[in-house]
Amino acid sequence: MEEERRRLKEGAVGKRKSGEYWQLRRRFLEVWAQNGGEVLERWEEGWYLVKGKFGVAEEGAVWVPEEEYRPELFLAQQVVIEIPEGALYRTMEEGILKIEGPGLFIAGPSKTADVESFLVFGAHGPKRCALLFHR
Repeated sequence: MEEERRRLKEGAVGKRKSGEYWQLRRRFLEVWAQNGGEVLERWEEGWYLVKGKFGVAEEGAVWVPEEEYRPELFLAQQVVIEIPEGALYRTMEEGILKIEGPGLFIAGPSKTADVESFLVFGAHGPKRCALLFHR
């Protein structure tokens, strides 16, 4: 109980299943999907798994710390980022305050477009990027 209070006080919605939590999670997943991201219920063969620390709803982005950097993070065709259930922040300002060292935000699969608006996935990283919440 004390741990949950501390997390809520620090800005994370926490693991409680209140309407506030579900609203934040819904917004996060909407933006993640707009960025081209997917959500998995469980890890599947063929996906490179990396551990993220938290997500930011306004950007649909996940913080991945430096210790998770491997060539596969950028070379794999399919990457799944596992984040703790409830580790979501509303704004980038809240999320930035939780960064404890080098890392990067990932907001979906790699994509680029040319002048004629031809969109290409996987040009500079994975073609597919998914989330996996763990409890």
